[in-house]
Parts: sequence; structure tokens; C-alpha cells
Amino acid sequence: MALTFRAKLLASHLGLVTAILLLIVLELNRTLGSDLERQLDERLEQQAEGAAVWVGEGRRHPDKLAGRLGLVVHAEVTILDADGVVLGDSAHPEVNGTAEDAEQPEFQAARRGEVGRATRAVDGGMTRFVAVPATDGMVLRLSAPLSDIDATVGAMRRRLSFAIGIAVAAALALGWLASRLAARPLRAMTESATRIAQGDYAIVPSSSPDDFGVLSRTLAALAAQLEAKLGELTEERDRLSAILAGMAEGVLVIDGAGEVVLANPAAETILGPSLVGKGLADAVTAPTLRAVIEEAARSGRANETEIDVGTRAIALYVRPLAARGGGLVTVLREMTRLRKLLALRRDFVANVSHELRTPVTAIQGYSETLLQKRVDEATRDQFLEIIHRHARRLGALVEGLLTLSELEARPPEQAVRERVEVSAIAEHVRATLRERAAQHRVQVDVDIAAGVVARGDPVAVEQVIENLVDNAIRYGRDTEGRVRVVGRRQAERVVLEIVDDGPGIGAEHLPRLFERFYRVDAGRSRERGGTGLGLAIVKHLVESMGGTVEVESEPGRGTTFRVQWQAWDDPSA
Repeated sequence: MALTFRAKLLASHLGLVTAILLLIVLELNRTLGSDLERQLDERLEQQAEGAAVWVGEGRRHPDKLAGRLGLVVHAEVTILDADGVVLGDSAHPEVNGTAEDAEQPEFQAARRGEVGRATRAVDGGMTRFVAVPATDGMVLRLSAPLSDIDATVGAMRRRLSFAIGIAVAAALALGWLASRLAARPLRAMTESATRIAQGDYAIVPSSSPDDFGVLSRTLAALAAQLEAKLGELTEERDRLSAILAGMAEGVLVIDGAGEVVLANPAAETILGPSLVGKGLADAVTAPTLRAVIEEAARSGRANETEIDVGTRAIALYVRPLAARGGGLVTVLREMTRLRKLLALRRDFVANVSHELRTPVTAIQGYSETLLQKRVDEATRDQFLEIIHRHARRLGALVEGLLTLSELEARPPEQAVRERVEVSAIAEHVRATLRERAAQHRVQVDVDIAAGVVARGDPVAVEQVIENLVDNAIRYGRDTEGRVRVVGRRQAERVVLEIVDDGPGIGAEHLPRLFERFYRVDAGRSRERGGTGLGLAIVKHLVESMGGTVEVESEPGRGTTFRVQWQAWDDPSA
């Protein structure tokens, strides 16, 4: 179990105090015993030297003298002759006249004229002996048991043990208080660090002048800097995410292990959803695309190419990352729509050139002939009629192109949204085209209730109906044809149908019918004065008003153009 800082501080404090007290006790125990023994030696030595004088004076009766001296010095007194025979013993008179071991060290030292000292066990206890020389070669020896010293040392040990217990308890209490005071700022900083880890950087620094206060203020400054840096990183991340999300190009980042670590929405649109976390083989399933990426990873060189994947065209740019661990960044761009737009532009330029070539060539040729002034009046009038017809055709073509250009450039917010009486506009169109319908012997009928009201641009609605009815007159049945303009309210939409009973249109032509300059029968269209732009203009006008246009036709069964707009009283209008 890991100890807290407070527990470690308390344990170290208590251990230090205990160790110091133990060292003091051991030193006192050692020195006190030595000092008491030294004091005992000095006392015995002084008493022995004083008693030695008495031995010289009362040597006739050493046995009695030993007893009296023992009472005076409070120690066992033994008087020995030069051969080690006991002449008198204050504690053991029965040994008088017996010979002791003359080899005792204190006896030998006293015989040499020195003060002899020795400690040995006697009757189960340790006894201290001090011997000094006396007159006539006698030796006076004093002995005292060390049990008194041991008792004194033992009492001292008990008192010290009690004092140690009190000291340890006091040290424990003081250490607990000190550790509590010391751990308080540390606990506050720990809480601050935890709040920082949880994202709360509002740290109030301590005003204490000690080291903990300095550390607290440093931590608060660090939190402020960290918050600022994280704010910058978050802002940079959000900016990068917004850029990647708004890019039309797909961005794919692959790490050194071949795993996708970043993919923007455009990349998932091109390659599929949920790319992050997948391996390269799972993320890029097209073998041709994957081969380019793998080649760049092997060679370490950037690679840029454009690849056809089925019906799609994808531009691919792969660049190895120089960062540690390697990896690749891949940029993909869907080129299919761009290719179609380029193809449409080429076709448009070709069609415009083709459409302009015929009237310009005719005008140029007939005008050059007239300039030669070699034609008669009838031929001149015929040529002028041809030039006029082609000029009108050229003007209609330019006008149609300008109309389309204007419709494409008009912002959606500028579209007019007004109340449109579809029936009234259809009747006006029928009156406008009455003469042309009579020329082609075509009957135009309008079947629209007066309450059918659309939301849109009245001028645009009129142009749409006029173009569709004019097309029906031009390309419907050659004689005795009929064109019907039928309108109705259907839920929250207005549906308008222009129906003819002409030869109809093949299914292969229907998908491209609203393209510029597209003609089902180019020869017949030019013969009848068509520019090939009318249906393209119709589609742009209808879509600019939020409507839709579609066509239904079968060869031999006529053609129906169906236009839908929002009704005027639509709640969402």
C-alpha cells in the first residue's frame, strides 16, 4: 500500500526522534555504568589506601581489624600476607588462615607495589576487587558487589524508557500536527492539478512566501499558459476541421502502419463512409487507386495522376509525410462532373460554331453575289429575302444565347415571386400564336380553370408557355393538328401540360431533349426556323421559379410537356 506524503512525513519525523532517543539511551547506559564503576574504583582505592595505614598499626590482630574496617568502608575487607594467606576477612571470618589463589591479578599487582583491580563472579554475582600493598608485604583488598551499580543502571533505564515513551508520544503528536500543516498546501496543489487535468484552469495561487507558495504560483502560471496553448490548439484544430470539411477535394491521411487516421467528408463521398480506423485495402477498394498510393509509400516520392474508376474519373495526388513514423497524405478530386462540363463546353462551342456557320456563310455568299451587280431584279429580290431570313435566324440565335446567359448569371434571390393567373397568360399566348397556328393549320385549345394560380414570374411563365406551344405547333402534326394547354391544381402545386398529337419522340432522345442545340431531327428543325435553344430556355426559366419540367412521348402518339410550380396559397410560400 502506497503511503501518502503526510504519512511519510510523520513516519520520518517519528523515526528520527526515536532513533535519537535510542542513541541517547545507549550512550547513557554505556557511560553511566562506566562512570559508576570508575567512582566505585576510586572510592575503594581511597578507602584501601587509608585502611592500609591502619593495617600497619594494628597488624597483631588482622582478623579483628578486617571486621572493623569493613564496618567503616562498607565493603568486604580482606588482609593477606605475602603468600596469599588470608589473615583477616570482614565478611567471611571462617576463611582466616586459609590460602587463596595467589595468582589473582589484583593480588599480583599489589605485591608489585601497584594498585590492583579486577572484576569476577562471586556467588553468582559480579564483584569488583581493589588491592593495595600494606606494611610487611601484606596486601589489603577491598571488594564490593556490582549489583548496586546494576540496580542504579536498571532504575535509570526504567526512567529513560518512561521518558522515551512520553517523548515518542509528544513527537507523534507534534509530527501529526506538523505533517497536517505541511500537507495542507500540497493537498491544495494536488486538487489544483486534478482540476487542471479535468480542464478547469481557474487556479487561485497561494500567497505564502515559502516553497509551497512559490510552487503554487508556478502551478497557477503553468495552468494559465496551458489554457492559452490549448485554446490556440483548439482554435487551430477547429479551423483545420472547417477547412477540411469545406474542401471539395477529399483528404486522406494514412499512418506508417497503413491505417487511415484522418478523412474529410469529401474523401468519404468519393471512397465510402467510415474510413478512419480502416486499413488501406479496406478504405481504398479500387485496385488502380490503391496501387498508386502503395507505389508512393514504397518509393517515398510524391505521385500525381488521374485514373478512371468505372464510369468515374478521379484525380489523385499522393505525398509521403516527413514526420516521424512516416505515412502518406492523399488528395482526391472527383473529375467526372468536370469532364462532363468540359465535354458540354466543347459540344456547345462546336454547336454554336455550326449553327452560326450556315447563316453567316449564306449571308456572306449572297451578299458577295449582289455586290457584283450581275443579277437581275428578280434574283436580287430572292437573294435579299434569303439574306434577311438568315439574318433573322442569326438574330434569334444570338437572342437565345443572351437569354440563357442572363438566366444562368441571375442569382436565385433575384427571382420574381408573384401571383400568376395561369389561365389568363395561356389565353394571351394563344392569341399571340394564332397567326402561326393558322399557317400550320393547327388548333390550339386552352383548358385551365380560372382559379388555378401559381407563384412565380408572370413574364417567365408566359415565355415558358409560348415556347412550348410554339414547339408543339412547329413540330406537331403537319396538317389538322391539335395542341392542348391543360392546367389544374394538384395538392399544393400547379400542373400545366402542353399536349400535341404529332409524330412523337423516340425514348433515346428524351434524356437530352433540354440540352442546348440538341435536335431530334436537325434538318426539319432548321427548316422550320428553330434555334435549338427553346427547351433549354424553358428548363432554366422553370427551375429559376422553383418548378420542374418533364416530357413524355412515344413515336406516333404525340408529346406531352408537363410543368409544375408552387401554388400561390401554399402555406410554405
